[in-house]
Amino acid sequence: MRYVVVALLLVSALSGAAVAQESPDIAAATTTFDVDLQADGDADWTVRTTIPFDTDDEREGFRTYAQRFEDGEAVAGPGVAFFESAANASSAAADREMTITGVERDYTVGNATGTLRLRFHWTNFLDPEGDGYEFGDALVTEDGTWLRSLESGQEIAVRTPPGYEIQRSGIEARQENESLVVVGPESFDPQEFSITYAPEPGNGPGSPNGPEEAFDPLAAALLGLLFAGVLVLAVWRWRGGEPIAEVANGDDSPPAADPEPESAESEEPGVDPELLSDEERVEVLLEQNGGRMRQADIVKETDWSDAKVSQLLSRMADEGSIEKLRLGRENVISLPDGEGDEE
Repeated sequence: MRYVVVALLLVSALSGAAVAQESPDIAAATTTFDVDLQADGDADWTVRTTIPFDTDDEREGFRTYAQRFEDGEAVAGPGVAFFESAANASSAAADREMTITGVERDYTVGNATGTLRLRFHWTNFLDPEGDGYEFGDALVTEDGTWLRSLESGQEIAVRTPPGYEIQRSGIEARQENESLVVVGPESFDPQEFSITYAPEPGNGPGSPNGPEEAFDPLAAALLGLLFAGVLVLAVWRWRGGEPIAEVANGDDSPPAADPEPESAESEEPGVDPELLSDEERVEVLLEQNGGRMRQADIVKETDWSDAKVSQLLSRMADEGSIEKLRLGRENVISLPDGEGDEE
């Protein structure tokens, strides 16, 4: 079995008949693996392979291959068959059935790069351990680990399951939002790539809202006081704003007239994010931040996964609704020139 490092290279496809005249610089290709862990122990994977090109021939060659890739007809990577084989081998070693489902493929073509995206759902990826999970045995087969190394230009990001926190990690990785990120070149021992997750305070196994809490007399008393306050306010408003003391003393004088209602135009209602599309929400965030934000800040503000934000921004950049600028190891997202700068 060839490992991830080798399985996802496109040498055989892009240097052969798939490219009409010239081959892209495969050595400069980058591959990222986004592993979005779920609270039920499953995982959503997104594998992105980005190929640079310098000429129109290389761009058209990539497009030809990418169309076959999207149709599931490409024979080279990134291919789901490799991960299906890995899941079968790991199932036998872990004595836990794992399957690959929900396979999707797409691609984008820019001026200087093209990106292939493979998405799939890996069931039972995490190993239940007490109230939490262990990450690692899904990478191990009876012959060792199928993830032995990452090469230069490759990285893997493992996102913490919702409602859980990292208790222990056996790998050296940088923390990025809710993910642990490992950047190649790096090699791994069979048991080295391991992470232990425990429920966050107030959360329990299998319950996104945590176990049922015991009755709290203090909380009940506070709720009672709150209810009483609301009731008093309701009576006061019903009596036309009379002081409560006067009502209690039997003052039955006619209630004062209600003040003139405020105009519905006095306050501008806020925009409900639930009514916006994903693209509109990103555009609103950019406008609120002067037309420019770091991609990591967009992930934080929306609470979406890194993979979802990356895919959404790539699509918006292709459509011309935003611009992406790579600065070091991060992307800066901005509205097209002339937008987002007005007060």
